[in-house]
Amino acid sequence: MRPDAVDHYVTLLADDGSLPSEAFCLTVVRGLSVTEALTRVDAPPSGRTATLADAGQTSVAAYPDDLPLVVADHLDGWTLLAADNGYHCARAEVVAKLSVGTVAASVYWNVEFDSNLMLAQEGRVLSAFEFIGSAPRSGDRPDAIRPYLEGLTFEDAHAYRFCAEALAFLERLSGVRVPADWSTRDLPAAVIVDPLRFRPPNPRNWLSVDGTDLEPSHEAARRAAERACEAHGVVPDGDLLARAHAEYREALHLRWQRCLPQALPADPVERLQAESRRRHAENGAERAAVARAHAVAATDGSRVADPAEALGWAVYNAIQADRAVNPHQVDLRWVQRLT
Repeated sequence: MRPDAVDHYVTLLADDGSLPSEAFCLTVVRGLSVTEALTRVDAPPSGRTATLADAGQTSVAAYPDDLPLVVADHLDGWTLLAADNGYHCARAEVVAKLSVGTVAASVYWNVEFDSNLMLAQEGRVLSAFEFIGSAPRSGDRPDAIRPYLEGLTFEDAHAYRFCAEALAFLERLSGVRVPADWSTRDLPAAVIVDPLRFRPPNPRNWLSVDGTDLEPSHEAARRAAERACEAHGVVPDGDLLARAHAEYREALHLRWQRCLPQALPADPVERLQAESRRRHAENGAERAAVARAHAVAATDGSRVADPAEALGWAVYNAIQADRAVNPHQVDLRWVQRLT
């Protein structure tokens, strides 16, 4: 790490700097190609490019819909993965997966001052801690990170300084400095499809819906999945989970195209009107793809061994499919017929 590393990142994070300051995730991995790194973090290469700055604006423009984007670059033997206001590549299981056969590290913070700094190697998280706050280190070897933190106190009350020190940790580990113009470089970009989208934790929470308590059974799960597939024009065959991911990626690519940065009027009222028109633009194909993804995932979930998990995931995905095409009025009477 160069002596001026922290000051370098303070400058990049300042109000007129070039890196996102409110919420940012930067992950580094040694020796992997951009293609391999993106694939490992559930973001297969799309063939598209974007700047980090544009990717952030695009994700914001998609709100309230979800549009997780990551940009990637290969510098001096390391691949960098960055997301403006994204968290996926800072999750322990993702960083661990990225580190199989090598070493990876990640830094994340958001506007509410949630933060995380993580080091992983050979598929294991060695050390992790919240660098804004006083939480103790966790991981298989909490002190493994210590040599890379020398001189970094994380005590300066200035928020930029906290975050700049976290980025300096990545520079010390990798030897790679994020260039001042990096956020404006056109880089490989991809959408992230989180595996938890189709199999969220605690599927048993979905056994009680709209006042109806369901008795777990594979038959009920099968009927829920069949109803979802029929409602959304899906024939559930082939590798179901791969199909669900592919359909959802298609939806995200359509959303990406719809929400690309555009020149907006200077007048505040006209600007709001333009943003509203974009938000309410025709998105039927996008929502239909989301519905198909969840309908296929309902069938996939219905086939797991545990009947409670099978029914929970089938019902969850069936409801998400319906919400995709009609978010304001979801008819749940079909759930009652599963009893």
